[in-house]
Amino acid sequence: MNRAVAALLCITLTALCFGYAWLRSDLPVWWRLNGGGVVYVVFWITFGFVFFPYRRRVVAICVTATALTCLLEILQLWKPAWLLKFRATKFGAALLGSEFAWQDIPPYLIGGIAGYGLLLAACSLSRSKTPDV
Repeated sequence: MNRAVAALLCITLTALCFGYAWLRSDLPVWWRLNGGGVVYVVFWITFGFVFFPYRRRVVAICVTATALTCLLEILQLWKPAWLLKFRATKFGAALLGSEFAWQDIPPYLIGGIAGYGLLLAACSLSRSKTPDV
């Protein structure tokens, strides 16, 4: 797979994130409350894939993105003043969240599995055969 296809996946996921934010109030309750976590993890997986667009890196990218996302969730238990200020901004809340919730972990895991499936599908559908270095 080449970087252009990987970047297209990442851009598509960015649009999906904005679409989710726009349509969230019309979605079923579970998706309204938790769907953002799924899309968030899949976005970071595709972002990592832009830099390492090789099939043999798929598992490492998915595990790393999912683990870091879960770690960021757990770090919300830490509340230094400077971090609270950052989380109070729209960008900080979107990037790091605002408060810890165990209920956020399962959607992150679902996102990791969905991202894995997406990357495997993208690799097998990709017509360009880049060397798997």
